[in-house]
Amino acid sequence: MGKQIQVRVDESLMTVFGTIGKKFAEKIKKEYELEELFVPYSLSSQILAAKYRGQKTLNFSIKKLGPKKGTLVIE
Repeated sequence: MGKQIQVRVDESLMTVFGTIGKKFAEKIKKEYELEELFVPYSLSSQILAAKYRGQKTLNFSIKKLGPKKGTLVIE
């Protein structure tokens, strides 16, 4: 995982992070039979950066919060 820094970003970028996280969560939820999956904005930014760099795979895990709930964690 890369170093985290705090920056101010335009509201539209936060909307993009939300959209990325939602699309990724929907895909993963179906694959792992989850009802809820939380994808933090910081991880959405990593997903966007990986896609921009042409990275084809992401190493991730799901921190279980219940039988059908979890939080995405990028390794």
